[in-house]
Amino acid sequence: MRHFLLRPGLHNLAALTVIQGSNALIPLLIVPFAIATVGAGAYAQVAITEAISALVLAAVLYSFDVDGVARLSRTGRDATAEQRGAILAEILLARLAMFVLVAPLTIGVYRLAGGQRPLLLAFWLLVPLGHIFHAYWFYQAIERNVPPAAITLGSRVVTLAIVFGAVRGPADAALIPLAIGGPFVLGGLVSTLYIVLRLHIPLRSVHIGPIIDGLRHGKAVFAGNVAVSLYREMNVVILGVLGVPAAGISTYALVEKSIKMLQAVTRPLNQFYFPKVLGALSGHAAPDRTVARLIGRYTVPQLGAVLALIVALPAAYGLAAGLSPRLATLGALPGVWTMSAIMAPAMLFGIANFMFGTAGLNALGQRGYLFLAIVATGTASVAGCFALGAALGAMGAAICFVLAEAMLFALVIARYLVTPVDPRKGRA
Repeated sequence: MRHFLLRPGLHNLAALTVIQGSNALIPLLIVPFAIATVGAGAYAQVAITEAISALVLAAVLYSFDVDGVARLSRTGRDATAEQRGAILAEILLARLAMFVLVAPLTIGVYRLAGGQRPLLLAFWLLVPLGHIFHAYWFYQAIERNVPPAAITLGSRVVTLAIVFGAVRGPADAALIPLAIGGPFVLGGLVSTLYIVLRLHIPLRSVHIGPIIDGLRHGKAVFAGNVAVSLYREMNVVILGVLGVPAAGISTYALVEKSIKMLQAVTRPLNQFYFPKVLGALSGHAAPDRTVARLIGRYTVPQLGAVLALIVALPAAYGLAAGLSPRLATLGALPGVWTMSAIMAPAMLFGIANFMFGTAGLNALGQRGYLFLAIVATGTASVAGCFALGAALGAMGAAICFVLAEAMLFALVIARYLVTPVDPRKGRA
């Protein structure tokens, strides 16, 4: 049993779970406390500026979480420290350059658009800066995820201590993003120093040519990431633009954060089945009904697990609320249970979209179609949120949230259903 637990693969999977869980669960612990402490009005501005910073994060990460891992993997296990250091330096420099360009521009546009709390946005921008220095992609490529997991968890614990110890009222609202972003940046610097000093990977001087080539190569992935951000991050911003009451924005932000946290916690299921699907698809060249049924075998168990989680959550909340009066007050927020019921199915669509889309269509050479499907979904989601938000307020954004995931699934599964099956080969 001891040998089983110490297997490197399990170490890495556990570490990835810690990273995802701490990046999702810890902020969720802060949200109920923040709403109860600083009030719905002040927290609405915190939520809006956080959503804007998420768009900056998508921009500065670009495609390097995928391309960086691929570049290091191509160098092989026999790659020299200098080769790895050159790749690390190129990606760090590219991301920092994009941050220097995008961050001031974002704050400027926010001010011109009448944004009321630029300091909140500036503090939230520490989060994308921290992601640059954490260099998770590098650790994933060399399969040593324990150090960044420990560093990330440590920074999140510091965040909790600051927020719960120092935030006392509405005047402390700006301390929330500072407490989240500040320790995260410091943790990122520690992460980079660990790579250089402990793993002995030198940061080499770089030329501009490889950086430009990397940006050109990753533009499609980058555009897809931005499109995903449109339907996963923009709803809170749109509600603010529409002038929806602060209480509604805060409630929506809480439910959306809860859904995203649960998606992050269940993501190891995707990671577990991902290589199995790739292996099963090795004998197929195109999406069709046969392939859809094949992927479905690996998707149904995940849907069952997530559905059980959704059913169990109300009971779990009831037990927790009985122990914490402050947590119990969240159940009285206007529309919180209705929004939760509306948005919960998005978790099921998210599982299916990963398996049939990210795993299936990418493996079957359908990246172009998947990109167009994501762009169409993002565009429709923004338009739909403006329309439904204007008509129904925060409840309209909740409807739009789940409809976006449903639309993406419809577009993805259509690629399998409209392709005829070749009865001789079992594929298109």
